Amino acid sequence: MTPESLAAVRVPVGLRWGGADTVNPYEVDTRPYREHIPTASGHSAGPDVRHDDFFAPEPADPHARVRVGAEAAGFFRQHLG
Repeated sequence: MTPESLAAVRVPVGLRWGGADTVNPYEVDTRPYREHIPTASGHSAGPDVRHDDFFAPEPADPHARVRVGAEAAGFFRQHLG
């Protein structure tokens, strides 16, 4: 993917990232999408949210799954009707 190919994306893109994610850190794996996809929007799921918080038995933020799931459902309702 290049900035040019990302700039060609025209569908809505919703992004969430964990502030404590060391597997897919924001600066490397999310920021390029946010900066180059013109339709991208999003925000951090929280400063303590790790990559594994969405499947770990003891997440750092036990509310992140429900919160991000609700945000995803809202995004799809808005864009898919």
